[in-house]
Amino acid sequence: TFADNPDFAEGLSTSLKAGIAYLPEDSACVMIVLGDMPDITSDDLDRLIDAFRKAGGNAVVRASHDGKRGNPVLLPRSLFPAIAHLEGDTGARHLVETEGLDVIDVEIGAAASVDVDTREALEGAGGVLQD
Repeated sequence: TFADNPDFAEGLSTSLKAGIAYLPEDSACVMIVLGDMPDITSDDLDRLIDAFRKAGGNAVVRASHDGKRGNPVLLPRSLFPAIAHLEGDTGARHLVETEGLDVIDVEIGAAASVDVDTREALEGAGGVLQD
């Protein structure tokens, strides 16, 4: 199931808001998974979910690599109202750092930081761009 974001050109915040608005009201969190991170596995996602559950559903859980923050990220429901006020090309990173919630980093390795934003990065990750 996909949440449509007709306002995508207005920036990243609109995608976050569209996705959260699409969630059922009893959702404990949202998992932000970037579409250009080919090395993320279902086991990585399961480890993040397990950490969120062990924290009682009140913490931000994010993937990390060698102690550096990465993606995916689980954002608890308590952040949804603040996310609703984001504008432009802004994600939730500053909310994670300023809202006073516990942040749990889960080491998943290089997959947390590998993304394919360019043709070169795609080819380096083993992909082929269809022209």
